[in-house]
Amino acid sequence: MSAATPATWVEIDLAALEHNLGVVTRLAGERKVIGAIKANGYGCGAVGIARALEHAGVHGLWTGNVEEAVAARQAGVTTKIIMFGGPLPEQFDHLVGHDLIPTVYDRAGVTAAAEVASRRGRVVPVYLKVDCGLRRLGVQLAEARALARAIDVEPGLHLEGIYTHLPFGDEDGRNWAHRESAAFTELLDALTLEGIRPEITQIWGSSGLLSGLPDSTNAVCVGQLLYGLTPLPEAVASSARFAPVIAGLKARMIHIGNHPVGPEGSSNPYMFGRAERTGVIALGTAEGMRGPAAGRQMHVLVRGRRAPIIGTSLEHVVVDLDGIDDAVLGDEVVLIGHSGAQTVSLQDWAAWFGCSPLEVAVTLLGRIAKRYKGAQD
Repeated sequence: MSAATPATWVEIDLAALEHNLGVVTRLAGERKVIGAIKANGYGCGAVGIARALEHAGVHGLWTGNVEEAVAARQAGVTTKIIMFGGPLPEQFDHLVGHDLIPTVYDRAGVTAAAEVASRRGRVVPVYLKVDCGLRRLGVQLAEARALARAIDVEPGLHLEGIYTHLPFGDEDGRNWAHRESAAFTELLDALTLEGIRPEITQIWGSSGLLSGLPDSTNAVCVGQLLYGLTPLPEAVASSARFAPVIAGLKARMIHIGNHPVGPEGSSNPYMFGRAERTGVIALGTAEGMRGPAAGRQMHVLVRGRRAPIIGTSLEHVVVDLDGIDDAVLGDEVVLIGHSGAQTVSLQDWAAWFGCSPLEVAVTLLGRIAKRYKGAQD
């Protein structure tokens, strides 16, 4: 292992990403597909994912993180990058300077975008986000027509798109989203009568697309499905056609220790288990690692055998090597993936942590070095 080789890494399967984009594209039909790369590409690396999606022909990319969007531009990504709400109005000049398209949802955003257009002497495209019931971010539905008009009359602005967000995770949520989407369709119809016709209109993300909700818009913005994740239980909509993009989480054993058996109950803030022979890998709470939920036992794979995790700290995980006598320094440790006949999955980690696979991806995997398989030059 060279000095530049990370001791812990995530393996990302770009062939699976391209496969999933193909499935999404077929489900979308005539609608354009915009790929979400937010949250560091759902833990898979925003820049690497952006490059792969651009190569695969995605219509555009969507994220709320300015630094990741700029990094994608600096890495040579030229496709359309739309910013979710998040950047402050004073950041709009920075966005436009990197050919990033801002979202607006209030008068302050419209004014700031118009000032950037005037200062730069160019027309600035913007997207308008409408809150149709999620109550998180966006102009209120009752005020959306007036704000769309305000954008439309600004000579330096071009209302390129208008969108809303109605995510859900169960059948009741599906019914709610279906009801709320009707108001957004009515808004679009009203704007059309006023001669305001954005090129991009969008309601649905992964949940709406997967469950086949009716759609009068011309685009979908998909995140989870592209990464082989699903927001819905199989009883609501099957995600069997999608392949996991996260192919592995692996590490090298950086230390093996032999310890005398101490007295029961001895205090150790980093350990929640005991072993005479232990191994250490470079992964800790600084990367999002945590202890297990009550009653759960986490493990990794070493030489095809299960090794319980018995301790965590800021930068290290300690595993129980009792019974794995042939383990040596530098051995590969599999946290997600296969070793021999044994397998550990992202879903296993979600069960151990007591959260969703999506949360594991963005909180644990997002801060670890990536290795891409099937990358295009």
